[in-house]
Amino acid sequence: MNVHIDQIFEKEAERIYNDLLAQCKNIDWIEHAFLKAWDDFVNAEFSYDGATFVREHEDNFWEVAAFIHDWLNSMGYVGKGIDLYFLEIMRQLDYSTRLIFERSKWMQWTWLNVFNHKYIKRDFVSCEIPEYLKI
Repeated sequence: MNVHIDQIFEKEAERIYNDLLAQCKNIDWIEHAFLKAWDDFVNAEFSYDGATFVREHEDNFWEVAAFIHDWLNSMGYVGKGIDLYFLEIMRQLDYSTRLIFERSKWMQWTWLNVFNHKYIKRDFVSCEIPEYLKI
């Protein structure tokens, strides 16, 4: 299920924003990435579908690590560097080792996502994090 900003009522959007921002735990580089992602979400430049193939952190559909990862993928940033960034976000936010391991197992299939973005969607930009998001 993809969620677009126009499907969310204003009060609900405010609650989601505040929850996602709180999840960043005042870690500057994660907040910076989240705020960029949120701006694009609010401007309907991408939709969010939650954690893919795995459970959400603390059973929360609106999870900041998955939100940022989805945003990067939607912009054509797909691959090893993006997955390592995702893992570092989860590590910094104290996600359980079990959840990080569960998600990292799926990363062996990232090449399919790269193939999809390069040859099917034709929107691949890079497998590395853009300069303005570097840690």
